[in-house]
Amino acid sequence: MSIKKIPVRYLKGVGEKKAASLERKFGIKSVYDLLYYLPCDWNVVKNISELTEGHKQTAKVRVDDTSCGTAGYSMVFFQASVSDSTGKAIAVWFKYHNRNYDPLATLKKYIVPGVSMVITGSVQCKEFWLKKMNVQEFEIFPADSPQNILGPVRQFYPLQEGFKNNFFRKIIAEALKKYSGSIDEIIPEKYLREYSLLKIADAVKNIHFPESPGLKDEARKRLAFDEFLNLELKLELLRKQRKCRKKDFRYNMTKELLTPFRQHLPFEFTAAQTRVINEIFENLNDEYPMNRLLQGDVGSGKTVVALSCSLLAIESGFQVVLLAPTEILAEQHMLTFKKMLEGLPVTIELFIGKMKPKKKSELKKRIAVSVSNIVIGTHALLEEDIKFKNLSLVVIDEQQKFGVEQRLNMKKKSPFASVDLLMMTATPIPRTLALTLYGDLDVSTIDELPPGRVPVKTLRMTEQDAYNFAREKIKKGEQVFIVYPLVDESDKTDLKSAVREAEKLKKNEFREYSVGLIHGRLKPEEKDSIMSDFAAKKYDVLISTTVIEVGIDVPSATTMIIEHSDRYGLATLHQLRGRIGRGSRESHCILLGEPKTENSKRRLKVLMSTTDGFRIAEEDLFIRGQGEFFGTAQSGLPLFKAGNIITDIEILKMAKTLAEKIVRNETPLLERMIREDLKDYYNIVLAEV
Repeated sequence: MSIKKIPVRYLKGVGEKKAASLERKFGIKSVYDLLYYLPCDWNVVKNISELTEGHKQTAKVRVDDTSCGTAGYSMVFFQASVSDSTGKAIAVWFKYHNRNYDPLATLKKYIVPGVSMVITGSVQCKEFWLKKMNVQEFEIFPADSPQNILGPVRQFYPLQEGFKNNFFRKIIAEALKKYSGSIDEIIPEKYLREYSLLKIADAVKNIHFPESPGLKDEARKRLAFDEFLNLELKLELLRKQRKCRKKDFRYNMTKELLTPFRQHLPFEFTAAQTRVINEIFENLNDEYPMNRLLQGDVGSGKTVVALSCSLLAIESGFQVVLLAPTEILAEQHMLTFKKMLEGLPVTIELFIGKMKPKKKSELKKRIAVSVSNIVIGTHALLEEDIKFKNLSLVVIDEQQKFGVEQRLNMKKKSPFASVDLLMMTATPIPRTLALTLYGDLDVSTIDELPPGRVPVKTLRMTEQDAYNFAREKIKKGEQVFIVYPLVDESDKTDLKSAVREAEKLKKNEFREYSVGLIHGRLKPEEKDSIMSDFAAKKYDVLISTTVIEVGIDVPSATTMIIEHSDRYGLATLHQLRGRIGRGSRESHCILLGEPKTENSKRRLKVLMSTTDGFRIAEEDLFIRGQGEFFGTAQSGLPLFKAGNIITDIEILKMAKTLAEKIVRNETPLLERMIREDLKDYYNIVLAEV
């Protein structure tokens, strides 16, 4: 029987009650789930000198001295002075006091001078320059134990209340003893040798109970390779299926719209825009459907590229949809398209949630009979009863805001078997990952800004200096953004809020000027009105939350002040900064706030050192880590347990190479992998293409 079908309750030491708790708290139902419940990333036993503040870590130490004390009315503590060959530290255990028994009795009995132990907990560096660890777990060994009793590696598991590491170690050891022979090897021996991989049974054993540091690393490599191989197989299948399905429509480039459109533009395309347009046109004219990602930094000119491609479809007699994540952005695109297409026989419609039912109904009818050439909208376009007569091209702006299922539903609104898909993002994919993670897509990159754009200068100031700077800019006819992290004040944080600060700034620092306020709780029509007034220079200062991250283009806005800048992610800071510097004047992004963590210091340092969105994307990936960078399951990517797409790029590349071989030459193996393994990782269906 497959270990995926063997309930964990049958293991010695588990039983019905523990099994129910394992499933509820950890999602562990089967022996397979248990064996693939992997140790934490902080499993390396460190020297005292290597311990860093603010992290949960593990160290092997020797006890030098002990003492007890009280901490408040109901808390007592036990503390040990510990050391190793690299330094000294204090280990502290806190317990609730009870007059009926001594909660520290066991600690005092076994933790005595001379014993060795492994301690795990959070580290502080505050007491007499000594490192202090608040101990959460520990294991004691006699003074005469050999120094390598633990080896250099000790595995620890993500825990919840009611469970300890020793419990997991015991039941995992039991599972390996009984079922290690039932762990199926799915990769043939020839590929294990070619890529220097452990057998899967050996990998599972050594990820939990490493025989040596090297085998622990090899075990993780094998498990990471399996995860990446599943991803790359999926991408290869998607690419293969896309290349097997031909389009049932063709474009005809008459240039009836494209030529006058380009002639009337007040600017020339950059070399990057021209290159990308040619790439997309070639893709559109191919016999297979397009599945392309267009990435470019804030202000690089993605919209005019998308519009050029849309005109090819329209002059060929087809319809185009542009899907935007917010009503603000959809309306901005509507204004931009109308301005750029002025004088051309192109019908542009806006379909958003706030429209009245009667207007929606009328627009649905026009869409169904092809009166509408371009339909710009939000998620509202995904309503089931919306059908297009001849939709051939779907453009999705800020594609990371839309899930795979939403993209699929949009495609199904066309009468054609497949449509061309152009996804745009102003959050560039790190160069090291674009081809590997998005291997099923063709990727076009606009890697230069339009001429005349002056790079935004980013600097830090005190609050008062920033306000003085802003007033000088306003005197020159320029406009200012001031961004806050909160809409209203909260008693749970000391962060400043937009509403409260707007009132203060109107009365004090900017009392001589016109100050506007915009945030996410306003109604869409209120936001529209405020944005229009700001663009029309009715406000000198616009106080905002991150609602302005996308969608506003005001060339005379040259200064942005970001309060509590250390609290934002790097991508958000870069997107906010992209709202200024839209004209030819010198622009400044001013960062307020004192970063308190190493990550926040690094974010601000990166932001001040570059305006290159691709470098920022790579730094953001390293700082935030893979899970947070790619967000929710909307991205279509699995949650990796063993692999890390940041640090394991070489393993990822090897897995991609093998996936290509399997899809191309190993049909029986591919079918087995899909049946036994691949289906467990993804919700994306092959019909997505």
